[in-house]
Amino acid sequence: MLPTSSNIGLKEWSVTSEALGSGEQIFMLRKGGIREDGRHFKIEHEQFLLYPGLFHEGELLLKDEYQHMLRTTPGADFTTEVPISVYCELAETIYISEEEQVRALDEHHIWSKEFPVKRFSWKPREPLKLMIVRAYRLTEPVTIPVEDSYAGCKSWVELADRIDLKNATPALTDSEFAERVAKIHASLTTETVNA
Repeated sequence: MLPTSSNIGLKEWSVTSEALGSGEQIFMLRKGGIREDGRHFKIEHEQFLLYPGLFHEGELLLKDEYQHMLRTTPGADFTTEVPISVYCELAETIYISEEEQVRALDEHHIWSKEFPVKRFSWKPREPLKLMIVRAYRLTEPVTIPVEDSYAGCKSWVELADRIDLKNATPALTDSEFAERVAKIHASLTTETVNA
């Protein structure tokens, strides 16, 4: 049962937010942020809205077949207002400590082969958090003004207003989601056995 509203946002690349909200992908990868304690990412909330942002490298970070997703928000800069359209519930966190595990996930995400490996390689002694999320799409995006408190290289933001979730619908059915989770586990298990 979803809550009726939320005001907790987790910053995520707008293209990844779109992939999660459309069911193309079911996980995020996290390691740290410049302005977070010790530059470590902490899972402070298990239910949150996705607060979209931009990466300037764009096309270099996506597989060829997903580069069209960069055109879903043409001209958006997210500096004055942000469209909120996806809500997530954390289903599971898997700690990735081997580069081979990152590579084993390639078929399960929209990113280029290099993007997750780069994220993994930053602070190599710290494991990468693979956050499997159940995503829900809001019927209509809610555009919110950007407050000063949202700025900076931090992952979590507390929104000034609560966003209504009463009409949010799951990106995937229960069975589709369970099947995707099982496939991710199988890819990681196969990689562990072969290592």
